[in-house]
Amino acid sequence: MDLFKWTKNIKPKFPNVVEKFFGKKIDDQASGTEAIASVPSVNINDKGKSFEVSVAVPGMNKKDIKLEVRDNCLVIFSEKQYEKEENEGNWMRREYGYTSFQRMFQLPENANPDEIDASMKNGVLKIKVGKVKGQENSKKAIEIK
Repeated sequence: MDLFKWTKNIKPKFPNVVEKFFGKKIDDQASGTEAIASVPSVNINDKGKSFEVSVAVPGMNKKDIKLEVRDNCLVIFSEKQYEKEENEGNWMRREYGYTSFQRMFQLPENANPDEIDASMKNGVLKIKVGKVKGQENSKKAIEIK
């Protein structure tokens, strides 16, 4: 659903940075649903003694994904290139592409960066981040002023 109707003479030209931020083409030549970037969905769950991060990465293998802890941030990134070529009779079809993403999450103070395990099954990457012993269930009430 469009909230505004643009006329061709006043529609602004958006740079690639804006298109990449919104993840959609902002152009007369592209359909409104054409995606230009993919950012996987993430769920984060506090399990008491650990945090569990679930990342939806359908169609990817574990070798396509890299995990790091950088400056107290959990970094999940991937780069994948593909190429497909078909030859049959008098015609040839060649497709190629590139996709990448990066997600960064600041680790909380009670997270233990030395206790991180990851597994992947059915297109879901599960990352378990252990908590520092003694700080598993620390809570602090915040007064609203």
